[in-house]
Formats: sequence, structure tokens, C-alpha cells
Amino acid sequence: MKPSLLRCLVFLCVLLLPPALGGTKNKYSPGELLLEECWGQPKANDCTKKCSRTFKCVYRNHTCCWTYCGNICAENAKFFERKK
Repeated sequence: MKPSLLRCLVFLCVLLLPPALGGTKNKYSPGELLLEECWGQPKANDCTKKCSRTFKCVYRNHTCCWTYCGNICAENAKFFERKK
């Protein structure tokens, strides 16, 4: 095989391969991936509402927070007050 043909094949592979691999990863800002602590004891029903891997909730007016049962989506005013 001629060196120029080999060089052309390598060049084409470099051009065509990256889109086939899925592109670039999404970058998240540090504020997007914040996780808060839930104050209070969630019930078993609350523990079924899990967060996504990027700490987002599909439910409206819910925030992702961590508890003894994992990362859950809690209502905004329900678990975030610290009880004395």
C-alpha cells in the first residue's frame, strides 16, 4: 500500500470517527449539581420519589436532597426547616 493512500485513509478515519462516537459530554455548572440535606424523617412514600443522576426532580416544586433512604425529591417546604 502506498504511504499516501494510507495517510488519506487515516485522515478520513480521524474526520469521520468522532461523530460516530456520540460527540462531546455535557458540562454542568457547579450550581446545577448541588444537593441539600433533608431535615426531618421522610415516610416510605417519600423514599420512592428518587432524583435523577444529575440531582434533578421530575416533580414540580420539589428539590433533590439526601436522606437515610438515598437521594429523594422532597417538596420545597417539607424537609428543609431544621427542627430544634
